[in-house]
This record gives sequence, structure tokens and C-alpha cells, in this order.
Amino acid sequence: SLESVWDEHLLTSAPIQHLSGITYWRDLKLEVSNKVLIPRPETEIMIEIVSELFKNNQGKKIFADLGTGSGALSIALALANPIWEGIATDVDKNVLDIASRNFANCSKQSNLSFYCGHWWNPLNNFKGKIDLAVANPPYIPKDVYAELPLEVKNFEPKIALFGGEDGLDHIKEIIKFAPLFLREKGWLLLENHYDQGDKVKELFHKKGFVGVRTLRDFSGIGRFTIGRYK
Repeated sequence: SLESVWDEHLLTSAPIQHLSGITYWRDLKLEVSNKVLIPRPETEIMIEIVSELFKNNQGKKIFADLGTGSGALSIALALANPIWEGIATDVDKNVLDIASRNFANCSKQSNLSFYCGHWWNPLNNFKGKIDLAVANPPYIPKDVYAELPLEVKNFEPKIALFGGEDGLDHIKEIIKFAPLFLREKGWLLLENHYDQGDKVKELFHKKGFVGVRTLRDFSGIGRFTIGRYK
């Protein structure tokens, strides 16, 4: 019952979404588990950024969502752009099963495929073919992770949050290999920690990205970094 879910939430600080197994994100109803990061409202802005980016650029595109988790980002992009072909990756097979069930439950479309593996690794067949890659990777630095509230630290998967000493381990890896997979003038859009914008921009520039910008979330925080490959 709702009452027992609420009691358990109060008792243990377990997120309501994990206790009920369901979360709502944009207009999607998504299954989640304690292996899956509960998608955050600010991540929804990534969908708006993409639609702004491609609004005058019609036609089929291939996009990749790296580390898809619940599938929220990739499902929203696939639904908003039915002629696009989407690829979603996750390192955890169980998580990928949840994401693909979520897609089947949200849609009758078939323009999204799921690949198990670490970041770009499962996408060797797509080298030089991807028009847009998005990722909300783990980016929390070590000292910030230590201070996170219990309902986050005890219940959200560490693998989806912890980004190493400075929080940039995964972001560095995604940017490093992006040029192999993006087509000429392909875009990379990442979510990052509120104070990482300048460092992430520098990483983009080092790898030859142009037009690199930090974009803000609802609170005016530089939460997203975007760049175009050559």
C-alpha cells in the first residue's frame, strides 16, 4: 500500500521511486530499480537542447545515448524523432533490460536498439556514423560523494554517480573516444557537475571540438557542455 511505502521511505530514506519501482520523467512512466539512477528533472533540458540544435536540420540522424540507465534520455529522443535511429548503451545487462522494457512500454516504435558495454565499446559498427551522442555520466567528485545525503548514497547506484577523484574520469573517457564514433560535424552533449563547465570545455577543445558551450539548467547552473566535432 502507499502507506507502507511511505513508512519505509521515512524509516530508511529509501527513495519513493525505488520502493514503488516507478518514476515519472517528462511524459514517460519508467520502471527503475536500485541499480538504476532515478532520472533527474534537470536532465530533461538535454532533450530541449537537442531539439533546438536540430530544428532546421531535418532528415534521418543516428544518435547514441551512452550509459542509458532507465533509458529516459534515449527513449525521449527516439519518441520525439521517429525517423532517427537510436542506440543506447549500458555496462550493466540488468539495467539494459529495464531500459528496453521501458521503451517497449512507452512506445510502439522500433527506432531504438540497446547494446551492453562500457561507454563507446559496444559501438564499433558505428564508427564515424553518429550524428549526436548524449551522456549523463557519473560525475560526482570524491569529496562531494562523501557528503551526499543518505537517500542518495545508500540507495542510488554508486556506479551511476561517482566520477573518481575530480569527478571527470568518465567524462574524459567519453570525450577522448568521441572523435572515432562521431561523423564529421557530429555533436557531443554531456551533463556535468555544476562546477566542472570550464574543465569540460577544455577537454572538448583538446580533442578538436569547435563551438563548445556550457549551457545552464533551471537554477542557472552550467550543467551541460556541448561541442561539434570539426
